[in-house]
Amino acid sequence: MQPTVIINQHRNTAIIVATSGKNLLVIKLAKGKLTVTPLSLEKIKVQGYITSNYSPKLAAQSYLQHGAGVSERARKYLEKIACSNFSDSLILS
Repeated sequence: MQPTVIINQHRNTAIIVATSGKNLLVIKLAKGKLTVTPLSLEKIKVQGYITSNYSPKLAAQSYLQHGAGVSERARKYLEKIACSNFSDSLILS
């Protein structure tokens, strides 16, 4: 799975980190501890998210420094992305 940064009209950002069945596993930047949330592609679109050209590697590095903390599961995904050489974007269709 190609990690992808997504953003909505409210400038909320998230990273799609993996797939699980029909869902995408997403880490949303939020005020509390960052966690992995399964969301369908339809729910992502309903929430107004579109793909961003921002580097998943840079986003992951930033998310790892989140002041409220990062769950262990989210940390594993983010560390893998931060140390990888994925291309910078994926187009959701």
